[in-house]
Amino acid sequence: MRAPVLLLSLTLLSPALAHGQAFVHPGILLDAPALQATRTALRAGDPLKTSAMAAMRQSPLASLEHVATPSARVECGSFDKPSIGCKPERDDAKAAYTHALLWAYLGEQAHARKAVEIMDAWATTLTGGHANSNAPLQASWTAQLWTRAAELIRHTSTAWPEADARRFGDWLIAQYLPDIDRMGPCPGGNWHASGIEARMNMGIYTDRRDIHDRAVADWHTRLPTYVYLPVDGSTPLPRPGCDTPIETLWFGQTVMAAGLAEETCRDLEHTAYGLAAFLNAAETNRLQGGSLYQAQGERLVAAMEFHTDMLARPVVPAWLCKGKLVSDVRGTLEIGYSHFAGRLGQALPHTAAWLAAHRPSQGDFHFLWETLTHGSALIE
Repeated sequence: MRAPVLLLSLTLLSPALAHGQAFVHPGILLDAPALQATRTALRAGDPLKTSAMAAMRQSPLASLEHVATPSARVECGSFDKPSIGCKPERDDAKAAYTHALLWAYLGEQAHARKAVEIMDAWATTLTGGHANSNAPLQASWTAQLWTRAAELIRHTSTAWPEADARRFGDWLIAQYLPDIDRMGPCPGGNWHASGIEARMNMGIYTDRRDIHDRAVADWHTRLPTYVYLPVDGSTPLPRPGCDTPIETLWFGQTVMAAGLAEETCRDLEHTAYGLAAFLNAAETNRLQGGSLYQAQGERLVAAMEFHTDMLARPVVPAWLCKGKLVSDVRGTLEIGYSHFAGRLGQALPHTAAWLAAHRPSQGDFHFLWETLTHGSALIE
């Protein structure tokens, strides 16, 4: 069992001002103007947002009958074998985020109370952290969602006593951060992407500038090793600290193209996990006044356009993944599209066509309800 979180409180509540500029709250993936824009669109009957809200409300994740099933310790092996509390933790984190969004958009107190109920159940039960081979990924996936839900409830409602909201932050640092930090340099790149987003979010929620800034630095380092651009040279950039051969990390792919990702030839589901987390982190960084989008905008756009282009082709080129792509990127890319096409006016024709055919999206794991939260008019 890990040290009780209350013992850590004195060290975790130092304000962000001690290390730099104060954080914006709410400011994890969504801020007050973004929330208000969607509320306004829903009240106006915007068909895109209305259909996305209807899809959310029909989901079991939105049920007020949802009952949290927390575990004192979560153990997750590869492909959830073994699985002790793995799916329940993920489902509860997704439900907490869903109810937090329903509260934020509709103002229905029952959803705020349900989100608090789920979060408090886990924060008073999980004391043994995460174990087995997939522990760092499990901790990342759920922390990505817990922090979003907690940020919304804490900073847009009165449903959560401040002492409990602070306890939740201490709990995240005690029960999630150590597991994420032992990830190591060589697992699939989507692991690192999720770990970066989770740590960035935790830093913001707990006003820990040190945790946040380390995640930002890792984003700068890791994204260029995950998505290829010709400026990198004839081969992808090497991963820091990992001596696994590039060809192995890239699943045998040796012919490079702008936007190709490390996991493209593994399958596009895992590629979506990685791209979604990098995009989520860039969006949160933007809300906090950062410049991750500007730093790697060309790389992010190339990745979005490359994969949606290849998915639309009737035949996959023979040079790419031996002529076969597995699965797709369903459920994500709305956040990146909203920024590059919506805010900046860039044309992303392949991404626009893909999104048009797959709206409204639900997603999974750390990319959920993106059409509702970030969907914007399509610019082809």
